[in-house]
Amino acid sequence: MSVLFKTIRQVVKKATINHEDDQKKEEIYLAKSSDLFDLERRQKELDSRFTRKL
Repeated sequence: MSVLFKTIRQVVKKATINHEDDQKKEEIYLAKSSDLFDLERRQKELDSRFTRKL
């Protein structure tokens, strides 16, 4: 394998792991909600974070 291919493969692997970690953190954050209103507020907060990234 060429060095470039190995580097690209490592970058993709790290991005995938980071994405999975982010999903787990979001799930834990949502699970800590105290009631339905708090859950909705947290979901909106996460949605607004996502739209800012785009």
